[in-house]
Amino acid sequence: MFEPTDNANIFVIDSCVIAEQGLGFSVHTADWSTQYGWSDAGGGVVSTGVAVPLAVSNGATGWLELPAGAYDVIFDLSVPSIRFDTHVYPPVPDPEPVTASCLRGADLTMATYVEDFGAVFRYHDGTAGDLFDIMQSYGVNLARLRLYNAPGTAVRDGNTTYRTPIQTTAHPSGYPYAGPEDILALAQRAKNHNMAICLSFHLSDYWTNASTQMIPAEWAAATTTQALGDSVYNYVYRYMTRMVNQGTAPEYVSVGNETNYGILFQTSNGNAVSYGGKTDNIANAVYLYNRAYDAVKAVSPNTQVILHHSYGHDGKIGICRSFFKTLADNGGHFDIVGGSYYPYWASLQNSSDNTPTGMLTWAQTMETAFNKPVMIMETGYSWTPYRSAGRNGGNYEGQLHLNGSYNEASEDGQAAFMHELHEAIASDTNILGYMYWDPIFVDQKVNNAWIKTCWAERYDASYDTWWEDGNVISNTTWFDYSGYPLKALWSEVASQATPSGIECQEPKAKSQKFLRNGQLFIIRNGERYDVTGKKL
Repeated sequence: MFEPTDNANIFVIDSCVIAEQGLGFSVHTADWSTQYGWSDAGGGVVSTGVAVPLAVSNGATGWLELPAGAYDVIFDLSVPSIRFDTHVYPPVPDPEPVTASCLRGADLTMATYVEDFGAVFRYHDGTAGDLFDIMQSYGVNLARLRLYNAPGTAVRDGNTTYRTPIQTTAHPSGYPYAGPEDILALAQRAKNHNMAICLSFHLSDYWTNASTQMIPAEWAAATTTQALGDSVYNYVYRYMTRMVNQGTAPEYVSVGNETNYGILFQTSNGNAVSYGGKTDNIANAVYLYNRAYDAVKAVSPNTQVILHHSYGHDGKIGICRSFFKTLADNGGHFDIVGGSYYPYWASLQNSSDNTPTGMLTWAQTMETAFNKPVMIMETGYSWTPYRSAGRNGGNYEGQLHLNGSYNEASEDGQAAFMHELHEAIASDTNILGYMYWDPIFVDQKVNNAWIKTCWAERYDASYDTWWEDGNVISNTTWFDYSGYPLKALWSEVASQATPSGIECQEPKAKSQKFLRNGQLFIIRNGERYDVTGKKL
């Protein structure tokens, strides 16, 4: 890692050795104040001794595709007072598939967001700690990380304009939440805590689900299926390369989120497009799914690719099986069948048994039909009917305010459900595990004021401002409104009532390596050191 002077226009990397394709870069103002996101600024294939002209601007990041070899790479910057920051990564082997008897997963996508707002997470004895330390100590061994292309981009959903929450000057993480840079940082935290990673490509700037699959704004010019497929392949390939090169190759990748009817079939205004990947045009859908699949495998052949359907229970087995069969019969590629399973939603979707027994019926049907393992991509259970009772006066029901045939929306009820789910998964070796949504998206009172976490921000034209649209799942987390872990997280491990492969570990002092602004440093017990061990 190298750094020029503040006013340098010429930056030289002397005898840079590239063992794998790729050199990442970012450009900042001299005081590092620029917020930045991903952009394809400059670049090209170069060879030894060749100068590379780059048309870059403040806040840009980019990527050079470099053949392996030794280089004297010269970047000629035309704007003074710009700092050019590079990351050269060593090769990292593909991950071996995780073989633990049960993956106990948690969606940790919003960790930076809630931490920026000042949320505090505790062990069950009340001691505050690092979120990832706590999760690891209580047996979480899989982190789901959902990636938006350009979070914060305005979209039209129905009659309302929304955007995902973005980084602000009041809460300066340095990059948009759940965007490319944030997810890279969270992936590093997960790997530092010995967690497997499931990287979920939303392939959108905004939340996706069965009915909402908006094409990223940056791909708006791709108005043919082939052009859209090229955008998918290039994006997935580049991002997977970044994941691999920083040592966080994901064990699992899901293409899309709850893609019951396909992917990429709407514009950012919500209008349907004929060239997208909706399953009523199965050729288009298969082509787009496969372009993502092929990009993953080109970079990390051992990474297992999941397709994710929202019906992971017995009430919609026929619809779910038809989705996967139609894709498979038409040449669609996937390694794992993924499904969402919530007792609440199952009870509303014709499930005759919304307990984990009904989930098992679905899973075993999928295993038999496609000879593939199953992953529970999402699950959740409310520990109170109401979200943020202290903030909202207890008057607002959460999204999962009921739990189907379960009569108890309580901490004990949530813990009992998680125990039942663990037991069901352990009974079927073809179910790899589950990922809970959302265990950490908390509302808390910080400095005598409730933090305003929200799933999205809503635009109000009359005031020309964005309002928080509420956190509808704060009643389903694994932490209460004061940051204490609920029994669903810690009692399973404490009582050893879990499948083998999940062990309780006492919190330990850990060293974590971070790459920030091109300088490698180590944080150990809260103190910062350089790579030689010198305290900074």
